[in-house]
Amino acid sequence: MLKRICVFLLATASFPAASAIYQCESNGQKVFSDQPCGNDAKSVEVNPVTIGGRLDSGTDVDLGRSGQTKPERRAKSNEDCPYINSTDLRRYIIKKTLVKGMKPADVRKAWGTPSSISTGRTTQWAYHFDDYSSRYVYFRNGCVTNWNGYFPQD
Repeated sequence: MLKRICVFLLATASFPAASAIYQCESNGQKVFSDQPCGNDAKSVEVNPVTIGGRLDSGTDVDLGRSGQTKPERRAKSNEDCPYINSTDLRRYIIKKTLVKGMKPADVRKAWGTPSSISTGRTTQWAYHFDDYSSRYVYFRNGCVTNWNGYFPQD
């Protein structure tokens, strides 16, 4: 009986499939194939790509002993700081676009270092430009809550 169970487990166990990828030169261009594509075929090692994740390299680890977070603080924090998918966040930063919930580091990557910073119940970052235009970003609890600008008419 034990022998049958072992045979059944081995037969149904899934093993990772390994297949080779080959790189060849064809008409002056690199070509990739799952079969050797010529005498000059080179086997290429490809690491899997993961999509999503985070823009920053840090991880959020709760080192608290109780394992519980304060619900009222967490709820308040979630109102001002919605989750932003890292792929979307990268896109916003590249396009120099702000969205609610961005962190100060994200705004700095998108718009650069502010001309001045005012603190209080909310934090205001001001950007002043040579053409007398200005942009303002407002943070509460470390997250963007609003932004606006002044652009003089010519």
